[in-house]
Amino acid sequence: MEYATLFGEEKTDMETSTKKYPSKLTIAIAAIVTNVIWGTPFKLIKIMNDEMGISREAFGENYMGQVLATISIRFFIAGIMTLIFAMFIKQDIFKVKKSQWKEVIVMGLLSTTAAYFFFNIGNVNISSTINSTILAQSTIFFAAILAHFAYKNDKLTFPKITALIIGFIGLIVSQLTGGTTLQDMFQFSLTGEGFMLIYGLIAALATMLAKKIGSTLNSFVMTGWNLVIGSIVLLFIGILMGGSLFAINWTPLGILLLIILAAASAIPFSLWYWCAQYANLGEITVYKFIMPISGSLLAVAFGERFTAPLAIGLVLVCISIIMINKPPKFIQKLNRNEKNAF
Repeated sequence: MEYATLFGEEKTDMETSTKKYPSKLTIAIAAIVTNVIWGTPFKLIKIMNDEMGISREAFGENYMGQVLATISIRFFIAGIMTLIFAMFIKQDIFKVKKSQWKEVIVMGLLSTTAAYFFFNIGNVNISSTINSTILAQSTIFFAAILAHFAYKNDKLTFPKITALIIGFIGLIVSQLTGGTTLQDMFQFSLTGEGFMLIYGLIAALATMLAKKIGSTLNSFVMTGWNLVIGSIVLLFIGILMGGSLFAINWTPLGILLLIILAAASAIPFSLWYWCAQYANLGEITVYKFIMPISGSLLAVAFGERFTAPLAIGLVLVCISIIMINKPPKFIQKLNRNEKNAF
């Protein structure tokens, strides 16, 4: 009997039995690096926009369209990078069935076009990058809730419900501004914080769809094409909203930041998929708490500051992410006792 490896090579039974697997420490480091990189775009997008002269003052009512048109190039490059890597590991990127193309297009429209339409508008409309980073983690909470209804073996348990309550409290606390009235106490706008939460919900739906499609199509091929297709549609939306690629100030630093941002989409996925080959998803997903920390620290490095609500909200969200994937033993025990009672 033969086995197909990640890189498309055939291994015999004997070769498979003697194959060396990476250590848990190596997998953990790769998962940590992945989430550190995933946390960087929140601030880098704003820096890139400033470098390229993309501002409300410069573009007026066409500002949002310009933001979308510009960022669509990031995802197009990321898609090309991912497809090149797919070919490197000997995947035929054009060997996609007609039914699969339909799924990939839907995936591209959902996970790239729709998700990053809301993400990028929300991100530029939220003054605090730390706040954006915290709110974006809502996708993990939405995914846990949706999984309860979609999968029989992934129901909400007492530990998960406890974790979700802590997580949503963290999201609420992060919006506190210290005002005296209810209206002044919360920092919230539909096209800012609201759009970031909508992004979280769409990203959670996209994750579930990716799981379904990924079972029949190579993950790199699927991701590469959905990035390319989704980015092209996102570009057209940006142009319809007044954006233009010719209006951008294409400076060397701006182009470098764009390439870095593209790599920050393509490289982490490759690392994450590699980790998933050798570890249970729960073992690596627990490291996702690093993403908001990474994004927040980068924002602080570029001059932003933590307020008490942001710091408390970040801590609660990180605790929630860890608990969803690896609940403390005493909460697991409570859950078992609750089940035994019935």
